[in-house]
Amino acid sequence: MLPEAIKAKALLKLAREISQHKAGYSALIIDLSGVPAIRNRVLFRAFVRFVEEHALERATRVHPLAMNVVVLVAPTNDCPQIARRIEDLNDFLLSQRHGRIQLVHYDLEASPDRFVAYCTRLMEQAPAPAPDRSVPITDPAAPDIASLDRMIDIHRSIGQADLTLQIRSQTVWQLEQERPPAAFAEEFWVSIAAIEQITGQLIHSDAWLFGRSTELLDQRMLSHLSKDPPVTPLRLFLNLNPSSIVGGNFRKLVANLPAEQLRRLTIETALLDWRRSADVAGRILDQLQRLGIALALDGIRAQDIATLTPEELAAADYLKLDAVAQDEAALDKALAGVAPEIAAKIVLCHCESTAQLRIGLQHGIALFQGSHLASFLDNPAEIESLLGRAAAEATPQAVKTGQLPEN
Repeated sequence: MLPEAIKAKALLKLAREISQHKAGYSALIIDLSGVPAIRNRVLFRAFVRFVEEHALERATRVHPLAMNVVVLVAPTNDCPQIARRIEDLNDFLLSQRHGRIQLVHYDLEASPDRFVAYCTRLMEQAPAPAPDRSVPITDPAAPDIASLDRMIDIHRSIGQADLTLQIRSQTVWQLEQERPPAAFAEEFWVSIAAIEQITGQLIHSDAWLFGRSTELLDQRMLSHLSKDPPVTPLRLFLNLNPSSIVGGNFRKLVANLPAEQLRRLTIETALLDWRRSADVAGRILDQLQRLGIALALDGIRAQDIATLTPEELAAADYLKLDAVAQDEAALDKALAGVAPEIAAKIVLCHCESTAQLRIGLQHGIALFQGSHLASFLDNPAEIESLLGRAAAEATPQAVKTGQLPEN
């Protein structure tokens, strides 16, 4: 029996107890199956959180019951207002041709047996999917109905787009004194700017929409890479949302990657997202370590380095430090006190100048990424200035056998 069905059985037991001991309660079954896009789990979670935030009373939370169906137990007197709010959502969905939500109301005092029979039938016909690795992901609610509408349009556009044209890659380079630059890793991601152009929506300007859109893009990218894994002898970096790391598409990718490439896989996620829940972070780390996959924490500013905990430093194989999140003086000052074992984990990314490369090298950093690397590698004088004459003389051949960044 699936874990969500077990939860639902417990809910049925609770409903019986409520009907026997506490009058005035009802069960509302909210069936989202009539919304065509709801099969996507990101959209499903978005709709559920919106209903919880904007339609329910007293911070009530719903419980998974069956595929695309949730249920809540609430005071009977609250149910008419909840129903009106869901009908308001339905009016908007129908006006945009997005389908509708079905609402079924059972008075637990008058008809608990009918409720139990209905729920049992639903669970047998369409059991809820198992939760992803039992890692609870709590998304913020959409600020308004229009945001859900925009998300549905983005989901549709992403689904129709040729993702091979939207995937970007960039090389992480290893720079060391008296040695030619060496390609160390290749990072893959989907361009939000390209998706904005396809959809005609300013995704970056809306924090909620940006978060959900990156999840949708993660799903598509993982699905694409699982069917057509990148062929590279380098370490592979993928930047993902925590919810994507525990999703089914990620497991498909892991299953399809050759064992040798799996050992070179690094999953990176934002430090801010990593810190949202210690429980989620711990479970994700356990999963990655079981699979032998490295972890990179990104979105780190110079001022964040001193705040990294011993647990975070132990968990992360790589720390992606944003070179442009502060001026060069602040970057230099922050790196001055970094221990060698921490510097060895840092990837100085978004490098836009030789000065930033120089600061990193002076403080023991060897891994660099960013738009400036392409011009740096094509400038023997700069290479000699930073890495020495031997490195400059050997660089043309080294670059020829490596892969230049695509920006």
